[in-house]
Amino acid sequence: MGVARLIKSFQNDNIIHSVCSISSNTPLKELLPEGIDFYSLGINGRSYSAFVPLFRLLKSNKIDVAHVNNLAPWFDVALASRFAGCKCVETFHGIEEKTRTFPVSRRLILKIAFALTNRITAVSSSTRDRLEELSGIKKNRITIITNGVDTNLFKPVSSDAQKEELRLALKLPAKGFLVGCVGALRPVKDHEGLLKAFAVLKARTGDLVSTESYLVLVGDGPLVPELRAMSNQLKIQDRVLFMGRRDDVEKILRVTDVFVLNSKTEGMSYAILEAMSSGIPIVATDVGANRELIRQGVEGYLYTPGDLEGLVNYLLTLIDDKSLVAKMGGAARNKIVENYSFEGMVSAYERLYREVAAKG
Repeated sequence: MGVARLIKSFQNDNIIHSVCSISSNTPLKELLPEGIDFYSLGINGRSYSAFVPLFRLLKSNKIDVAHVNNLAPWFDVALASRFAGCKCVETFHGIEEKTRTFPVSRRLILKIAFALTNRITAVSSSTRDRLEELSGIKKNRITIITNGVDTNLFKPVSSDAQKEELRLALKLPAKGFLVGCVGALRPVKDHEGLLKAFAVLKARTGDLVSTESYLVLVGDGPLVPELRAMSNQLKIQDRVLFMGRRDDVEKILRVTDVFVLNSKTEGMSYAILEAMSSGIPIVATDVGANRELIRQGVEGYLYTPGDLEGLVNYLLTLIDDKSLVAKMGGAARNKIVENYSFEGMVSAYERLYREVAAKG
């Protein structure tokens, strides 16, 4: 989504984008603007020769700058770029592993990739520091370009009446307290823990009709059958709404009351940025860049991963205080508008591309 939105925002005809997926997994193709060339190499799993077709692709298309995201494809892209005579930019978003450092062999590969790369960026201070820990690359060699969000697309509702009307249009409960979560249904996001916490929340608010709560899960992934079965076992299936993969996330966020992210690890979460821009408070694990985005008790609450009791208590606090929800949501929106605009991110990447391409 980040790649697709970045490309859509480039209006300069002097910068032409093409997109390549090394694997055969190509959902990104459907998100790109019409006319953007998309390539899939069909390489699934580790390949020690992926740089060969990449080199051919970069060379035949006369690419000036190859921008690679995250670590797995970095070495292949950096090596292919060097042979193809183009520049390489690496952006690190974070990893899902809890490892604080890599084995010597992997660090060596990253050091070689670094030597072949023209510029390295990270999406936050915490991800920059994490890359230094993992690879040994000094953080003063890593430029921070924070993720940005379209504040015109992701914006708050103007009134309770509009919220209720939009909920009905989305086939969501018109009344009640909606807890939203946007993210792939994969183990690292710990939806299992979220379901357990929500079961406790439901039990504690069961007698309060005015605060009837629902959990709205947006996203798809391998854990869907397991999570559906778990919601049945916990007897919360009537309150957990599996929305699947959506192209109207901005509308769903607009009508939720609080956003929860129970991840075990994170880089800088687009989901949190978009929720904050939508004017809703955040309750999230204290991992990755979450602590850069959320000040405790201001834009929301942070808790230690696995502390489900803390998660429940923070949600109860918000359910019991509608004015606090509004206050935190307003602070969240202001922080995004002032510090994480999409326009700022696009301008930073455009400057980066031009600087790198101009160097001999």
